Amino acid sequence: MAIRKDANTLSTAERNEFVNAVHELKSAGIYDQFVLRHANANMRDIHRSPAFLPWHRRFIWDFEKELQRVSGNSQLSLPYWNWPEGDANASMWNDDLLGGNGDLTTQVVNRGPFRSDQWIIVNSSGSAAGPLMRAFGSQAWARNLPSLQEIEQVLAITPYDVSPWSEISSPSFRNQLEGFNGPNLHNRGHGWVSGSMLPMTSPNDPVFFMHHCMVDKLWYEWQLRFPNQGYLPISGATFGQNLSDPMAATNATPIGARALDVLDSEALDIQYDHLLSGTVPPDNQPAEVVLSIGREVEGEIGSPGEEDLFSFNVPAFGSYTIETTGLSDTVMTLFGPDNPNQQIALNDDGGQGFNSRISQVLAIGSYFVRVRLFSPTVVGRYRLRVESSGVAAIIPDINIDGPGFDAAISAGRESDLYQFHVDSVGLYKVETTGSTDTLLSLFGPDNQTVEIASNDDSGEFRNASIRAQLMPGDYFARVRHFSDFGTGPYRIRVQSE
Repeated sequence: MAIRKDANTLSTAERNEFVNAVHELKSAGIYDQFVLRHANANMRDIHRSPAFLPWHRRFIWDFEKELQRVSGNSQLSLPYWNWPEGDANASMWNDDLLGGNGDLTTQVVNRGPFRSDQWIIVNSSGSAAGPLMRAFGSQAWARNLPSLQEIEQVLAITPYDVSPWSEISSPSFRNQLEGFNGPNLHNRGHGWVSGSMLPMTSPNDPVFFMHHCMVDKLWYEWQLRFPNQGYLPISGATFGQNLSDPMAATNATPIGARALDVLDSEALDIQYDHLLSGTVPPDNQPAEVVLSIGREVEGEIGSPGEEDLFSFNVPAFGSYTIETTGLSDTVMTLFGPDNPNQQIALNDDGGQGFNSRISQVLAIGSYFVRVRLFSPTVVGRYRLRVESSGVAAIIPDINIDGPGFDAAISAGRESDLYQFHVDSVGLYKVETTGSTDTLLSLFGPDNQTVEIASNDDSGEFRNASIRAQLMPGDYFARVRHFSDFGTGPYRIRVQSE
């Protein structure tokens, strides 16, 4: 795991490696593509809105991966600009890293590895637009960088965001960190550097990435401080801002384009060298509450915007109902199997009154439930329960040489179990047909656990087919999708040969 460090603490070798990798990306045209990705995104899609933080987390994560690729060093990390220790006299502005301020008259940067004869910026069309420019502290609204006291002030704000999900949202951690409310953190960093850091083409200045690395670090610390405060909104905002919406100008690979896909820094192998004194390290974070099927638990949203996390294990494929009861207006989201970021279902008022209820066919595995209140500004109690509606039954007596049985894989990891009876010794074929990529397993005789054979793609298209010499007795065929999360229709047949 690459550890992101305070830029001021980088060794000479680390500075050289970072600068060389940035220049390599520039010479290959990749750096400018990052500039254009930011510059040509709709302003409201990536700023002044909830997706501001996840969008830029994904943006700098992609950039860091490119640095690692061109350097050949998977441990090369993006350094962060520690604002309270990062004024014009800080070592990060030395000539071996960023090169300092621009000329007092022209604002042109004439020192360091990004000086005017080494670094040409581009406009939003990708055309050359002259040298890099900086004018430290020249903006009246950004004379000084954020202080530690101001940072701590913002880190105490909850919830993550509130309606109308914009630059006037309050109370809103996102809006305060972005800088349209409160002490003005992120915006002030851009304004303090000034010059090329002011327009939407601001990634032209390499300090942009260090700046947003600091922004991301503070979001990461806020997440650790408030583990029950989730991303908001889950739904109801402009498309691209909700939890499971794909974000603008973001590729779906390799980790997904949704805010949901980048909420967990640990899953992205993001780690920072130092946390503020008020931040609890990830290893000391409380675990989710484990639910037992059939047993009710008490829950409470004790602070506005809080989100409670539960988990439960499904021992057998079947139908399950997860629901809240009580006087609170709850919203519930279900994730899994075995993946806390794979959303399965979302419900608001499907239960009694304003309670939420999710009824779902679930496969064997671990599942995760997040509960919040509909309004991020209120608190309240509720009760939560998971009930089994019965495991899936065997579908008996598929007739050998009959027309077959039409069915479908309707949920992730679902497996359908069929039974057929063999009267005489012979060669038999069990197969699926249709457009679904199926896996087939055959068990018996007279035993559901002794596997005779299994097959993936021996049938037509991506269907499964098993030919086997069978003795008299009862046999069981199990069908599932090749992918853990795949679904689709199919037909199963048994034929004598």
